[in-house]
Amino acid sequence: MKPTLRFLSNQQRERIARTAFELLDEVGVEVTEPEAQGLLDGAGARIDGDRVTIPGPLVEDALASAPSSITLYTREGDEVTHLGGMTTCFGAHTDAPDVLDPGSGERRPCLESDVARHAALIDSLPNIGFTTASGMVADRPPDVAALVALARCLTSSRKPVLAMPVTYQALKHSHEMAALAAGAWEILRERPSLIVYAEPVSPLIHPSSSIRKLLYCADHGIPLVYTPYAAMGATAPMSQAAIVAQLCAESLSALVIHQLKRPGAPFVFGGMASVMDMRSTVFSYGAPEFQRGNALMAEMAHHYDLPNFGTAGTSDSQTFDGQAVLEAASSCLLAYLTGAHLIHDVGLLGSATVVVPAMIVATDEIIRMTEHLCADVDVSDGALGFEVIKEIGPGGEFVTHWHTYEHFREVWYPEILFRGGVEAWAGTKQRPFEERVRARTCQLMDRPGPAPMPDDVSREIQAIITRVEEAAAW
Repeated sequence: MKPTLRFLSNQQRERIARTAFELLDEVGVEVTEPEAQGLLDGAGARIDGDRVTIPGPLVEDALASAPSSITLYTREGDEVTHLGGMTTCFGAHTDAPDVLDPGSGERRPCLESDVARHAALIDSLPNIGFTTASGMVADRPPDVAALVALARCLTSSRKPVLAMPVTYQALKHSHEMAALAAGAWEILRERPSLIVYAEPVSPLIHPSSSIRKLLYCADHGIPLVYTPYAAMGATAPMSQAAIVAQLCAESLSALVIHQLKRPGAPFVFGGMASVMDMRSTVFSYGAPEFQRGNALMAEMAHHYDLPNFGTAGTSDSQTFDGQAVLEAASSCLLAYLTGAHLIHDVGLLGSATVVVPAMIVATDEIIRMTEHLCADVDVSDGALGFEVIKEIGPGGEFVTHWHTYEHFREVWYPEILFRGGVEAWAGTKQRPFEERVRARTCQLMDRPGPAPMPDDVSREIQAIITRVEEAAAW
């Protein structure tokens, strides 16, 4: 039995869910995309200009038709994770405006080569299940930056990729690239290795650009993450119950459009419930309110029986230090215990401004420790060891007993953390934790990556980028 954590009673969940329904029915959302307005109007929603109010039965129908689980695959078609129940899958960020180089310690703009190395690093870490490409590549033009980031992720890692295409056309190109990597359009649809991210603007606005991506993903069966990001005191009320209700309304209203377009299409519910620090005006990525807000959204996903998009392994720290590890560890534990499914942004620090590869490596260790900490407790006859204790008796020792030999490997042994006395520390000249992690990060980043794609596939992916570059030049 996996241990779980709940902040909300069933009655509290029901009350938040009811408030979200009331917001949609009485306040509504702004939708400007014509096809989405037509779908909503035809289904019985009320349209008043750009304001759409959605009756509760429409939301209930969408919840009934949306799948409760989604399976993700590698680019070769091997299963990676099943999003549903209490399973968790952590994913790391490959790019942001800046990167903290693990070798030099320099903070600098993120480059195309960094994205490739980060993706290869993620591919080598067993507890990081997917990678995220958002396209902030400083040495490529903005028109192709997101595609370049996705291409480097596809070619440098076998793991599923969460793409964040900025435009509708970029989404179509991303889809084409992922299909090439998977081997065919049909294979990608049956064994998805591409997930697409889109989001509303809080409070309660669905930009046409986001809805067009939503409609495309529904039509083509691409798993869609549609997750609002709001901060208490800025784009949501200064109340955790209120921000969760608002985010639920925003994600659920998108689900209605999504399921009207294609019932049964894969949809990932979520919302990032942050807080604006009133001293700095930062939208926090490490505050306890942010971590608990994410946990509350996971609870509401379970209430609605939908796959959930979560956040963990992040921090407001601008560097790899004790604050970063503290905030990453607590967020990972909360995400695991509340059963968040697709957990992104591992290694994204500085309030989402800098990728720290060393933090990805450290969080891989945190996740491994968390899973062991929360593993089942075996209370079978053999595990209780009555006969072993009886055989040894008072005053005996277990070091040389066969039972110890058979089971000592079941204990968790760290790869980075130090265990030993002061003599061992002095004798081995151990470096501080941060230095050990950075050294391990450099070692992993310099290792050969996964088996490369066939040359013709790589050329076709590059050809898409070239076409976009040439079109932008005109």
